[in-house]
Amino acid sequence: MKHIFSIITIGCTVLIGACGGGGGGGTPAPTVPVAAALSFPLKTAFSSTVANGSTRQLTVSGSCNGTANLTSAAAVGGATFEGISGRLSAARTLTISLTNCTPASIASTQTIYYDSNYTPLGTNTVGGEYGVFLTAPNIPTSAKVGDTGTIGTMTRYTNSTKTVLAGQSVSSYVVEADTASTAILNSISKLYNASNVLIATEQDRYRISTTGTPTLVSIDIQYANGSTTHLVLQ
Repeated sequence: MKHIFSIITIGCTVLIGACGGGGGGGTPAPTVPVAAALSFPLKTAFSSTVANGSTRQLTVSGSCNGTANLTSAAAVGGATFEGISGRLSAARTLTISLTNCTPASIASTQTIYYDSNYTPLGTNTVGGEYGVFLTAPNIPTSAKVGDTGTIGTMTRYTNSTKTVLAGQSVSSYVVEADTASTAILNSISKLYNASNVLIATEQDRYRISTTGTPTLVSIDIQYANGSTTHLVLQ
């Protein structure tokens, strides 16, 4: 029986809660990824996802088995963050039910704050950490297969008083090959504690089209610093 003290989605991912569709029956033949010679509008994809919100039912595998529900509300105005009013905010709730790990049920609710251009500003987790991007993240307007880059670094505190440093989260991205008309956007967040020791790495993969429409493929969380826990949500 595995014991999981906490399961989180780390930091502020490039795309949050993108919607996806189902598939047909049978076992498809394996496909070879194709490096599309196209540009994919990352900023448009991010903005539309934040503006619209979504809900996803996911299966948990890896070190633990179970199910998960990830709900991201559409961003609304009128929020105040870091003393500045007129911000956008969106609530995100993750609930997980596990069959072979302890605790068997985990829930986390987080509010994510944005400016008027949907650029992330920070997060506030109910009963948990408070995070702030001290420098505005850089979400590229567009990118091609093979492109990589750093999105930004979020400073994390134990709560909204910001008196105790919890660490930081560093977000980056890689655009990976998929098909002749789509690519896989791999949004990577590395979580460090206050001593700058890596605690976990989260990779959120999205299929993105040339119109900017994103579809969540998987969430992959690999714990570090002595832990062998590995969770895959898809």
